[in-house]
Amino acid sequence: MSIYVVEDDADVAHSIRFMLSTLKLDCTTFSTGAEFLDCVSGLSPGCVLLDVRLPDTDGVKVQEELVRRGVDWPVIFMTGEAGVSTIVKAIKAGAVEFLIKPFSDKDLLSALQAGQVRLQELRRVSGTRSAAAAARG
Repeated sequence: MSIYVVEDDADVAHSIRFMLSTLKLDCTTFSTGAEFLDCVSGLSPGCVLLDVRLPDTDGVKVQEELVRRGVDWPVIFMTGEAGVSTIVKAIKAGAVEFLIKPFSDKDLLSALQAGQVRLQELRRVSGTRSAAAAARG
């Protein structure tokens, strides 16, 4: 599973990337939402670890743009602080989890496992739809 970390704090991004690399997980980092959105069409499906507060746009708006583009990859939000309304909005839009910084490696891995389950389910549903379309075609 590919993991895309969208985090403007270079130290936090490096820490997450290092931890995931020790587990042999593929991780790519982006420092802004715009940078991630510019690249997303060329990326393989994966799990998005998305900071709520980014310099160019907030993470919820990035999530909304992913939905608008039909990119239904699992999103795990992370933040140092967030209001209840932000958390509710993100979860209603399909976020897998909402991690409050600093979070433990265990919490991150648990969230990523949930994301992987969701990604596998999306692939299964997509495969079923493709098979049905081929049978009709």
